[in-house]
Amino acid sequence: MLNASTVQPPLADARVAMEADGGALNLTETEVVMELIGNFLNFYYMPLLVVVGSIGNILSVLVFFNTKLKKLSSSYYLAALGISDTCYLVGLFVTWLSFFQVHIYTREPYCQLFTYTSGVSSFLSVWYVVAFTFERFIVVRYPLKRQSWCTVRRAKTIIACLTMVGSVHSVPYIFYAGTQYSERSNVTICDMRKEYTSQMEIFNYIDTVIVFVVPFTIIVVLNSVTSFTVWRFAGLRRNMTLPKRKPSNLEIRRQLSFQYFSTHPNGRNGILRRSSMRENRMLHSQMKVTKMLLIVSSVFVCLNLPSYVMRVRAFVETGHSYLTILVQYYCYLFFITNFGINFILYCISGQNFRKAVIEMFRRHRKSRVNQEPNSGCGTQSELLRAYGNLALRRTSTPMLSTTTTTTTNRTAETILWKDYADAPVMNLP
Repeated sequence: MLNASTVQPPLADARVAMEADGGALNLTETEVVMELIGNFLNFYYMPLLVVVGSIGNILSVLVFFNTKLKKLSSSYYLAALGISDTCYLVGLFVTWLSFFQVHIYTREPYCQLFTYTSGVSSFLSVWYVVAFTFERFIVVRYPLKRQSWCTVRRAKTIIACLTMVGSVHSVPYIFYAGTQYSERSNVTICDMRKEYTSQMEIFNYIDTVIVFVVPFTIIVVLNSVTSFTVWRFAGLRRNMTLPKRKPSNLEIRRQLSFQYFSTHPNGRNGILRRSSMRENRMLHSQMKVTKMLLIVSSVFVCLNLPSYVMRVRAFVETGHSYLTILVQYYCYLFFITNFGINFILYCISGQNFRKAVIEMFRRHRKSRVNQEPNSGCGTQSELLRAYGNLALRRTSTPMLSTTTTTTTNRTAETILWKDYADAPVMNLP
C-alpha cells in the first residue's frame, strides 16, 4: 500500500498478508461484518462509481466549455477538476479488473503508469479546489478586484502551472512503485519496492504536507471567511425584503459596506450613486456560484479528511490491527467517492449549472432536428427563410391608390400562395 492517494488492494490481500505474518486471525463479529460489506462495496460500488462518475465528469466538462458558463473563470477550474477526476477513475477501474483475472495493474509498466497518474490526479484535484476556493474568496471579500484578478486568462495560466507542478511532484512514484511477487499472498502485486523503503517514507511525509496539511488548511480558512461573508450578505438581503422599519446604526453601516458606490459621472465630489440593477444581478449571480463552490469544497474536505487522518495515523503507529485496516479501507471508499460525485453536487447546488445543462441538451436536440432529412427536400430553417423572403416581397409592393392597393394585395397574395405551394415541403415538428 503506497499511500492514501494511490489505488488500494482488496481486503482479501491484506488479510492474507496479516495471516502470513502472525498466523490465523481471530476476527470479531464486527470485523466479519465489516469485511463482508467492504468486499461487497469493492465488487459492486467501484464499477458503479467509475461509470457514473466518468459520465458525470465528462458532462461537466462539456457544460463548462460549451455553454454561457465558459465566460466564468471558475468554470475552467471545475472543468480541469473533472478531467483529473476522470483520469483517477480510469486507474481505479483498471485495478478493479483484477476480480476477473485481468491483471493489467500488476504488469510492467502499467504499475508505474497508473500509480503515477493516480498521484498526479490526487495532487491536481486538491489544488484545483484550492484555486477556485481562493478565487471565490477574492470575489466575495474584494469584489472591485474581481474583473482584474479573476479572469479566464489567469485561470488558464494557474491550471497550466498546477499541472506542471503536479506532474513533477509525482515523478518519484515511477521509481518507487513496481511489480513484485508476494510470497505471503502467492500473487504478483504492484507495491513499493523494498530497496526504496526509506526514500518512500520521506516522500510520504513530504506528500502529506503538500497534498493534505497545506491545502486543507487553506480551504478551511478561506471557506470559513467566505461563508461568514455570504451569510452576512444573505442577512442583509432578508432585511431589505422585510417590512420597512427604522434600521439601527449597525445595520446601516453593514449595508453601506456591502453596496457598491461610485462617483457621479459629472465628477463632482461627494455625490454618490447606488449600483445599477445590472450590477446587483451580477452580484447575486456571483453569490449563487459562490454557494455552489462552497458546497463542493466542503464536501471535498469531508470525504478526503478521514483517509488522510488514517494515513497520518499509519505514520505514527508501528503495528496495525485488522480493524484498523478495515477502517482505513472504508475511509478510502469515502476518498474515491469524491472523484465521482461532483456532477451531482453541481446539479443539486448550482441553479445556473442546471440551466446550462438543460440549455446544452436543448441546443443539441434542435441541431439534430434541423440536420435530419425530411420528406420533400429542405429543412425547417430553409422553409422559414423562403417564406420570409416572400413576405418581404409582399410588403415592399407599392400601393398607389385604394383600387390599386386592393388589386395589388390580391395579386401579391396569389403570387405568395403560388410560390409557397411551389416551395420545398417538409414536416414541421
